[in-house]
Amino acid sequence: MSDLGFWPVLIGSTVADACVVFVMLFVRRRSEHVMLGPPLITMYRVAFTAVVALAAFLLKLVVWTAIGVNFFGWVNLVYVDLMVLMPLVGAVVLFLGRRRQRRVPRVRLSLSVRLLAIALLGLAPLGFYSTFVEPFRLQLETAVVPVAGSRNGSDVIRIGVLADIQTADVSDYERDAVDRIMELKPDIILLPGDLFQGSLDAFNAQFETLVDLVSRLSAPGGVYFVMGDCDYRDRIERLFRETDVTLLHNDVVRVAVGDRDVTIGGLELEYTSTARAAVRRLLDVPGDGDIRILLAHRPDIVSKLPNGSKIDLVVAGHTHGGQVVIPFLGPPITFSKLPMAVAAGGIHWYQGNMIYISRGVGCERGQAPRVRFLCPPEMTLLHLKDGEGI
Repeated sequence: MSDLGFWPVLIGSTVADACVVFVMLFVRRRSEHVMLGPPLITMYRVAFTAVVALAAFLLKLVVWTAIGVNFFGWVNLVYVDLMVLMPLVGAVVLFLGRRRQRRVPRVRLSLSVRLLAIALLGLAPLGFYSTFVEPFRLQLETAVVPVAGSRNGSDVIRIGVLADIQTADVSDYERDAVDRIMELKPDIILLPGDLFQGSLDAFNAQFETLVDLVSRLSAPGGVYFVMGDCDYRDRIERLFRETDVTLLHNDVVRVAVGDRDVTIGGLELEYTSTARAAVRRLLDVPGDGDIRILLAHRPDIVSKLPNGSKIDLVVAGHTHGGQVVIPFLGPPITFSKLPMAVAAGGIHWYQGNMIYISRGVGCERGQAPRVRFLCPPEMTLLHLKDGEGI
């Protein structure tokens, strides 16, 4: 299903859910017609309405899935119901149940229902912030990556990371992300995949704009990209022909930065036999004087490495930090088998290897809702320097 084809489904599903909720809440039962005064809405009625609405929603699941709604589409349907429909229900309930001096209210509300309706109103500003504010609060994250004292040289290496730009229409937001990383003058720039998410026609329409965006990236030690889930190799190769960006597809390169030698291995998306061979080449580079970096889109590659390997740093993206973080619990979804605390982003030691996972610049697109909560987008500057006792 195309993105345009999903919008009628989203609107139709939300309207259907609204009809179910309002009918169950406000249409009088036959037994209520003999009652004096306006009907009373209690928590029992609210709970019964919720059960019926959930059953109707699950029934739609079968139909919508059959016509192409994917997992992210279902997340979007739930998100719109929570952040748009539920505040609307709360507002209508409070409006119809408001106290009047000269006329009785259209409905009566129990205290618990009134409090619930007020709480539902709070979802509206939360949804507005999560959709229109936080996805654009691009932050600079910095971290120090200690490297073994046995590595030759003493210069600090500055590595810029821009993961999961994942644009469908290049805007000033993406340009700002690129310009801000360039202002930091990194020695090396790493791009862990997911540059453009859209159809071939959309890619072709954005091609010149993408060339302009990517051409802004340059660094003394080079700019390196690996394939992500929404990237296509033929499109990426065509795009990078006109830029200084190097696609690493199970390749290993060595560059000199200051008085340091840096060996970078970049992997394709799937961990194939060719990718495993590239990791072995990176591990088997003679000597131990060079700094070794493994660049991959999916962070789970770190679990494939030997414990305490000669790789100084793994850099990855893919998880977006979960995009939504529940306070005190963390992100409910990361699409990674790594521990949630690791997949949520940042720098970690995992099985004796250091990995940095970026929360990414963009958001999941397609049928997914644009949402970030307590997980702002990021650009990163890593400082690789000698670490004591390593």
